[in-house]
Amino acid sequence: MLDKQSNKQNETPPTVITLTLPTPEDGGIAPERATATLLIQRGDLAHVKQFHYAGYLPDVMEAIRDSTEALGVLADNPPVVPDAPAEKPKTKSKKRKQAKVEIPSAEEEPTIDVPLRKGTKAVKLSHIKIVGGESDAVAYRQAITVAGRLIDGGLWDGESQIRFDDVYATAKKIKGLSDKEIGSLFTLEEFVQTGAIDEIPDTSDEDDNPPVVETASSNGHHSDDATTLL
Repeated sequence: MLDKQSNKQNETPPTVITLTLPTPEDGGIAPERATATLLIQRGDLAHVKQFHYAGYLPDVMEAIRDSTEALGVLADNPPVVPDAPAEKPKTKSKKRKQAKVEIPSAEEEPTIDVPLRKGTKAVKLSHIKIVGGESDAVAYRQAITVAGRLIDGGLWDGESQIRFDDVYATAKKIKGLSDKEIGSLFTLEEFVQTGAIDEIPDTSDEDDNPPVVETASSNGHHSDDATTLL
């Protein structure tokens, strides 16, 4: 009887994964909504991860793999939780204390992991925008890759907003450049728009000829090779 109880105590608890995905609308998921949350738990330990999700299964599998590894590291080095301090006996006070009103903090903006040469950097979703050209999920993934090159090159710190006029044109421009060449030969404004939206001057009346807008392909996407420009 004692052996059965001992086996139950030493039994490894099950791993529970809770996945929250955005719901597609109008046949797809808008980039600003394409954020999923994965919670993985084992016993008293848990790990939470937010990741970019545009309806592709590989994104989910990669998030599960990363979260499982992170939970394993946490299990090998569990945090030390100090004991709660003993409650002091309450003393009666003649003065009536005013009730404290706690103001709930605003919900933090979700972030996306931008791949770098070494590791990743969590960047707020609103800091990477596409204002021209194609803006589908494939283009947004390409913008995230280019953003990582700009961070590696030292032109951008990921803490301010950048906007792409044409993601694929920017990707072609930066392709083949080393991180040192990006940081020493160019400025950030040569690749993307910066600053607040209301600081950009309106030059629509300076040219009588309307700009030529590049049309997308018949299916609304670039070819698959576009995602491997960098």
